[in-house]
Amino acid sequence: MSSSRRTTIESLARDLGLSASTVSRALNGYTDISDETRRRVQESADDAGYKLISERKKRLTPTNAVGLVVEMWSLDISSPFLGQFLRGATAALRRRSYDLLVASTDGAKEALKVYNYLIAEGRVEGFILTRIRSEDPRIALLTERDVPFVCFGRDQSGGHYAWHDIDAAEAVAKSVQYLAERNHTELALLQAPAEINFVRLRQSSFREALRHHGLKAREDRIINAGLTASDGAQAACTLLQSKSPPTAIICDLDALAMGAMYAIRDAGHVPGKDVSVIGYGDDPFSAFAEPALTTFSQDSELAGRWVAEMFLAILDGTTPEILQRMRFAKFVERQSAARRGGVTKA
Repeated sequence: MSSSRRTTIESLARDLGLSASTVSRALNGYTDISDETRRRVQESADDAGYKLISERKKRLTPTNAVGLVVEMWSLDISSPFLGQFLRGATAALRRRSYDLLVASTDGAKEALKVYNYLIAEGRVEGFILTRIRSEDPRIALLTERDVPFVCFGRDQSGGHYAWHDIDAAEAVAKSVQYLAERNHTELALLQAPAEINFVRLRQSSFREALRHHGLKAREDRIINAGLTASDGAQAACTLLQSKSPPTAIICDLDALAMGAMYAIRDAGHVPGKDVSVIGYGDDPFSAFAEPALTTFSQDSELAGRWVAEMFLAILDGTTPEILQRMRFAKFVERQSAARRGGVTKA
């Protein structure tokens, strides 16, 4: 192999017909790589005069910092979830004298550049990821670069990495059951952006739960609304103006539910009496809505603490796959969802 060009993990992978991830794992001594593949990779690297200076070796001098890159399209920096999550994560990290470095970007492509920059500069020892997509390029990047990370949520594969997730799909099934038992037959689902994996899981659960209760899933009642109260209000307004409006609306986020209740009142109806609403997240303002919002609590602060502790466990040598953990959201019954009555004017 010629050594006239700069040899990298990627060039070794091309010459060997292997993936960059496989070459990286072979050079770093991962046990899931066969002895024969490890031998081939090492011989090729030796022939090319390649000296391993991987992200793992760069971290021999620890930075005592963990990165969290917020993509503004998917998570408002002012959202209650983020504040609670950060409080839990920073408390857990502080006990081990680690800091949390938070950066923000406008979109997915820019985010990958930020990850690469923070890795190249040795600013962090790894990352915490939130708002996981069904197919998430951040997971692919960090796996390929051999950089430790933990996800709050999981992708479509739920693969060989550490994640902590809340079973949002189970919460949807419970919501449908709760409403069906109260004589609701016309249900709608307001969702966050479709690329987020929990959205896919919740929609599948919604359809399955409707079938289980002998109810029909209408496509015009499943809306990818967005993330904000304004998004929820706009989507709910569309639903209420249809020829056959729903009597109950299930929302992926409390912010969407708050917007939906505003639209219900604006249409001359009473939330909880005429049209029931169920949220998800139990944001701090949800108990003080009018009416108080029926929702599911995921304890975002606890989630932040657990995710941070999982990351520290990886740094201590724990295999990431064995750290995968699922929790269930707690149903919080309030006044925004009730037994079905006729839709009447306020």
